[in-house]
Amino acid sequence: MRKVLFAVYQSPVGSIWVNEAFRCVFGMYAEDIEPAVLLVRDAVVALNKNTQPEHLGLLPLNTTFKYIERYETKVFAVKDCVEYRQIKEEDIDPRWHVNFIAEKDLPEFLHEYDFVLWF
Repeated sequence: MRKVLFAVYQSPVGSIWVNEAFRCVFGMYAEDIEPAVLLVRDAVVALNKNTQPEHLGLLPLNTTFKYIERYETKVFAVKDCVEYRQIKEEDIDPRWHVNFIAEKDLPEFLHEYDFVLWF
């Protein structure tokens, strides 16, 4: 089984990339592929419960939660980026089931995947 990581670095507010990454991920479950999502830099803003891209005419992030739960999609976020953007643990929506990794561990983490696609 191939492992593919979708790394998103743009904020979900004002861009479509967080939503598009998850749309790609959910489409891969019919294939012999194990997808995961990494939120880094401004994309970690999506973890905040108060992020509402639907106010900008984008797809709401809430629609991704049912699929994350159904497919047990692995979601990772860089802890250093979360701290830099001052997102507190109580502000993170628990439906993300997010796993945090340190920025210093990124090179080793990225090498665990066959392909890494950046959004």
